[in-house]
Amino acid sequence: MSAKLRTAILGCGGMSRNHIRGYLDTRRYEIVALADLNLDAMEEVDRQFNISPKHYTDAREMMKAERLDVISICTWHGGHAPWTIAAAAFGPRAILCEKPMADTVGAAEQMMVACRRNGVKLVIAHQRRFLPAYTLAKDLIAQGEIGSVHLIQSFGGAGLPNYSSHQTDMYRYLLGDDECEWVMGNIERKTDQYERSTRIEDSAMAVFQFRSGPRALILSDLIPNYYQGALIVGSQGMINMTTKDLQLMNASTGGQWQRYAPDGKFYKVAEQGDRFEWLEAGAAQADELADWIEGVVPTHRGAAENGYKALEMIHAVYESARMHEKVVMPMRTRVNPLDLMVESGHLAPERPGRYDIRAFLLRGENMAKDDSSV
Repeated sequence: MSAKLRTAILGCGGMSRNHIRGYLDTRRYEIVALADLNLDAMEEVDRQFNISPKHYTDAREMMKAERLDVISICTWHGGHAPWTIAAAAFGPRAILCEKPMADTVGAAEQMMVACRRNGVKLVIAHQRRFLPAYTLAKDLIAQGEIGSVHLIQSFGGAGLPNYSSHQTDMYRYLLGDDECEWVMGNIERKTDQYERSTRIEDSAMAVFQFRSGPRALILSDLIPNYYQGALIVGSQGMINMTTKDLQLMNASTGGQWQRYAPDGKFYKVAEQGDRFEWLEAGAAQADELADWIEGVVPTHRGAAENGYKALEMIHAVYESARMHEKVVMPMRTRVNPLDLMVESGHLAPERPGRYDIRAFLLRGENMAKDDSSV
């Protein structure tokens, strides 16, 4: 068996737990270091996972000292690009960065450039690509079980960049990483709302056209109940998919819904319930990363190019609202179109007063920005 991969976590907030648990579940990684400005955050990680990594309040000092194979970037969104670029300069074998990939597509592109020039593999943590139900749906579509896909319908909330970047990534995964050709959408933003210190809209709706013919439709913060998953409508059947299972209806099922709840490599659906997606996806994502590092597989399902395209599709919704037009991909605007609209006065809040819907995650006196993550 290969030596365990020396791994560090940069930013010890809530999402870091998914990375750490996934690494430990594979038994292929050793968590050797944590970096965070808040000592209590690192000590909580130690207690939760019964580990004893070194603690650093200076992430660059950690990356210089520790001879790392893998670095996880678990800061808030605005920190993804600068810390990925900084980490790449220290030459780890791979970086696993939380999603959304960055707060602008220009910054996301710089992340890929930095990793490419330093020979570092970059993965974006769209971990639901590793859910067995998602992969089964992808395979059923590829096998023609519902004929030609006409429409993928999903429901989101809490802002497009964080929640719905999973959904734009899901569309591409289900369709064999087909390319999005154009996006048209609109948003409402009457308040000055943020999510993890990133501006978000109050509600949104968008249509995505794919090269092979299917369209996807997302409604975000327009209905009270939303979820990760999708209703997929084809010419000869339908799939209703969640993170735990899927239902298939076609001629071979007699027009009745037939349920599948496939287990994962590490966990079983029946044993974990709603925890299944977090446990299985994190472990499987880390397992495939180790395989990629060790040359067992030629790439990773979450390779940076896929994370980039998921982010680009989200920002194309904002660009469509800004330009009042269908946005043909690839998108040419490199900054965040929502920021442009707000800062130019095009979309000035009618109900002023900045607030962050994730402020409850912050420590101490922080209310608007995560200053505790290095």
